[in-house]
Amino acid sequence: MNRKKIAAIALIALLLLFPLVVNDIYIQRIAVISCIFAILSLGLGVLVGQVKLVSAGHAGFFGIGAYTSALLTTRADLPFLVGLIGAILITALVGFLFSIPVLRLKGHYLAMATLAFGIVVQMVLLNWETLTNGPNGIPGIPFPSLFTLEIRTDRSMYYFCFLLLLLVLFGLSRLYRSPVGRTFRLIREDDIAAATLGVHVVRYKVIAFTVSAGLAGMAGSLFAHYMTYINYDTFSPLESFMIMAMVVVGGMSTLLGPVVGAVLLSSIPELLRDLADYRMLIYGLVLVVVLLWRPQGILGKKGS
Repeated sequence: MNRKKIAAIALIALLLLFPLVVNDIYIQRIAVISCIFAILSLGLGVLVGQVKLVSAGHAGFFGIGAYTSALLTTRADLPFLVGLIGAILITALVGFLFSIPVLRLKGHYLAMATLAFGIVVQMVLLNWETLTNGPNGIPGIPFPSLFTLEIRTDRSMYYFCFLLLLLVLFGLSRLYRSPVGRTFRLIREDDIAAATLGVHVVRYKVIAFTVSAGLAGMAGSLFAHYMTYINYDTFSPLESFMIMAMVVVGGMSTLLGPVVGAVLLSSIPELLRDLADYRMLIYGLVLVVVLLWRPQGILGKKGS
C-alpha cells in the first residue's frame, strides 16, 4: 500500500472520529455545511476543471435542487429519499436542456448566459408564489430520513453528508479515469484539436453540464432538509461567485481541490462570525492571496 492510500485512509478515519471528539454543536454545523458545499463545488469542478467551462449561475441549479426536494416532501408528502433522487434527476434534466442551446456560446458570452440563468431562477423562485411561496420561502421542511430512521442531530447529519461526499468522490474518480474523463481533459486542453480527432465536443460538454447540475441538485436537497427552511435569497448570484471561488482556491483541475476550497471558504467566515457583514470581502481576500501564492490553487499542480 503506497503512501497516498495510507494518508487517505488515515484522513477518512480522522474525519469519522471528528464529531465524536468535537462536541461543540456550532462546529459540527460548520462541518455539515462544509460537506454540502463540498458536493456542490465538486459538481462545478466537473465543468470548470475538467472541460474548462465557466458557469457563473451555479446557485440556480443549487436552488432548483433545494426547492424540488422541499416541494416533493412538503406538498406531495413524499419520503426524503424520493425528494433527494427527484432533486438530482430534475436538476440534471434542467442542466441537460439548458446546456444544449447555451453551449453554442463560448468565452464571456457563455459566462454571461449562465449568470443570466442563475438570475432568472432566483426571480422565478421569488415570483412564482403559488409554487414556491414567493419571498416567504418554504418552512417546515422535514429532516432527512432513511426509511424509519430520522436524521435530526448535527452529528448524524454530518455522517450522512460525509458518506454521500465519499460516494461522490468515488464516482468522480472513476469518471475522471474513464475514457469519458480522458476526453473531458482533451477538450479542456484544446477543443478544436479534439474535434479534428473525431470527438463530438458538444456531446461531452453536455454530459459534463448534466453531471454538474445533478450534483448541485443533490447538494440543494441536503441543504434544504438540513436547514428545514429555504427562500430565494439563499440562491443569489453572489452565492454562485462564492462557489466558483471555492473551486478556484482549492485547485480546479484536481479531484480534492474543490473539497479543500469548500471547507476553507465555508469555515473561515463562520469562525470569524463577528465579521459576518464582511463575508464577501473575506472571500475576495482569500481568493487574491491564494491566486498570488498559488495561481493553480492550493492542491493544483504548476502548469495545470
